[in-house]
Amino acid sequence: MKTNLMKLVMLVIFGLSTLTGFSQENKKESKKAELKTVCFKSNLTCHGCVNEVKEAVTYEKGVKDLKVDLKTNLITITYKTNKTDEAKLKKSITKLGFEANKVELKKENEK
Repeated sequence: MKTNLMKLVMLVIFGLSTLTGFSQENKKESKKAELKTVCFKSNLTCHGCVNEVKEAVTYEKGVKDLKVDLKTNLITITYKTNKTDEAKLKKSITKLGFEANKVELKKENEK
């Protein structure tokens, strides 16, 4: 009886330690999420428009940075690829009634 109980306890301890290790691996994987930046040309007309976009898009899952330039009408968003994508971000802007036409970003070494 004691032997069976000891075996059962050992199995439970082994099972829990395995689950803990698996959980930690998942956390490491989620931390490896790639950051990506996308830029949209919009039709913003005032600071109220800018604030409206900032308030809505900042709280989208995965958004790490948001810049809105009223002079150039550019909305630049840096986001985690495992949490969101360009289509969802575009939809969050167009849902507010603004245009969101993707603009290709120039790389630093390009002139």
